[in-house]
Amino acid sequence: MDYRVFNMLSGEDDHSTEAHVFARAYRWAWRSTYGTAPTGRHEMTELGLAMDFGPAQACDGASHANAAATARCIEPASAPIDLPPGGRHVD
Repeated sequence: MDYRVFNMLSGEDDHSTEAHVFARAYRWAWRSTYGTAPTGRHEMTELGLAMDFGPAQACDGASHANAAATARCIEPASAPIDLPPGGRHVD
């Protein structure tokens, strides 16, 4: 696992299935939008949930067995980019 999901108020890890499904969907949506894996802390204040993602991975496909590979890899933007609604990326 290359991420950690936790409750923003208590700081305790959230091991629920829902939290992990959300984190994985968020990671793939981020990769699809920006062409790189998310890194650092991403906070969902409305949900009281935060995710710490590990170091960026190359765009060479999925990070776990039997997952669909990414369709293509794009170069990261050199200028600041808009963040997803409701999300805030914290380095």
